[in-house]
Amino acid sequence: MNNKKRLSLKQRKLVNAAVIIVVLLIVVGVNILAGVLVNRFPSLEADVTSKGAYSLNATTKEYLKYMENELKVTVLTTEEAFSGRSDDSGSNSYYYQVNKLLREMSVYENFNLEYKDISASSASKLSAQYPDIDWTSTDNLILIESGDRYEMLTVDDIFSFSQEYAYYYGMNVIDNQSIEQSVLKTAQRLTATDTLKIAVSTGNSEFLNEQHQNYSAYLALVELLKDNAYDVQYLNLLTEELSEDIDALLMVAPSVDITNEQSEKINNWLENGGDYGKTFVYVPFDFTESTDNMDLLLEQWGMKVRKAYIYENDLTMALSGSSTPQLTSIVNYADETFTEDLKTSALPLIMPFSMAVEITDEKAAAPLLTSSETADLMLLNKSTEEPVYEKSTGEAYNYAVLSKKGNDDMSKVSNFVVWGSYDGVSQDAVLSSNFNNASYFVNIFNETLGNEAQAIVVESVQLGYETLTVTSAQQVAVFVIFVAVIPLGIFALGIVVWVRRKNR
Repeated sequence: MNNKKRLSLKQRKLVNAAVIIVVLLIVVGVNILAGVLVNRFPSLEADVTSKGAYSLNATTKEYLKYMENELKVTVLTTEEAFSGRSDDSGSNSYYYQVNKLLREMSVYENFNLEYKDISASSASKLSAQYPDIDWTSTDNLILIESGDRYEMLTVDDIFSFSQEYAYYYGMNVIDNQSIEQSVLKTAQRLTATDTLKIAVSTGNSEFLNEQHQNYSAYLALVELLKDNAYDVQYLNLLTEELSEDIDALLMVAPSVDITNEQSEKINNWLENGGDYGKTFVYVPFDFTESTDNMDLLLEQWGMKVRKAYIYENDLTMALSGSSTPQLTSIVNYADETFTEDLKTSALPLIMPFSMAVEITDEKAAAPLLTSSETADLMLLNKSTEEPVYEKSTGEAYNYAVLSKKGNDDMSKVSNFVVWGSYDGVSQDAVLSSNFNNASYFVNIFNETLGNEAQAIVVESVQLGYETLTVTSAQQVAVFVIFVAVIPLGIFALGIVVWVRRKNR
């Protein structure tokens, strides 16, 4: 006779139920703890997407780490409403991404993030506090403040929309976001103590004249300079003066030669009454009929632009994948003046269809970007159908040259930069994260004008497909559940079953 006390059926059911409840409580508790920790400490969040879609760019991290001024960032709705907001396709993926990146930024000491639901009544009060903002607009998203300065980021400041969906379906479907670039460029402007002015020349049928057919393809260059806290304005040198408060002049691909009067304006402005301190960046056009006056100005500064493309014979410097690899060249940095603040000089800088810039006075001018020593020149000779080449002389050709003039001891100087390729400052070159063109070009202005700010160029991560992210705390939870809780639960259940069978 078995004298061991057996559990009743009711007792066994209670034990089983208790085990299940304990396991469920552990699982729920771990997940709740993970959520609380992530909300309290956003840095715990880990991005496991292949493209790092929810991680800050290195440029953003460095800027925020060393940002001295306090930045107050207010999202004009609740976090739940913002991250769940969708476009016309019903997708909230880009709003979710932007929210995650904002939360990542909030980890940094001087970045204060809050979410504030703005009602109609509070908007009327805010209009008195922030009179420069149109509070009736439904496109307002994020208010950024630093001291008594402020700016509003709208939908169009943060998101770009698919032209295809807009054209064929009349739908606003987001295809990219630029929250990091938008926040950093706004921070630059709000915290700048002395804004430098750049005048963009428009009077000689340049590409950056709004009436020019190529205007939209080069507008990214203007936006790049604005993003880096420069005050950019347009100036017609035929009818307007180069005032003393203008720090730099940019002329991109003029198809009409400058006049004698314009040349005199530029020279007088560069001399600045002996104070110098100005910068002129000239990007020549390859098919301008006559450039006599510009050539004379260049000669006075020790430079000359050849009517010929640099044809690269060193295939390691030809851009692979290009339809014209030997004319779409990767360049050598001949001088470190504008490379010191680059995030990495390992990234290539390209100068497609660049005209060669000769140095005629080595005391005044020096090369910035050069070819290999085996490059040829492809002459721009319209009288022949077949290309005409000037064979290599065994010396490198110049893609870009810097000339300086100043007082006797050169303690005050003005700078004249000739950049041989207008394709090297096109939208394709400036917006690509594969090239150093944007950073280097901004550095030209930063260094010559004494602007200590680093070039800000942030490439956003496009969401081409649905991605999965988990937090570090959630990773721990998954590990605990599948490595500890579930095996222990199964082990416990096994013991219960074994005891029950043994006691039968």
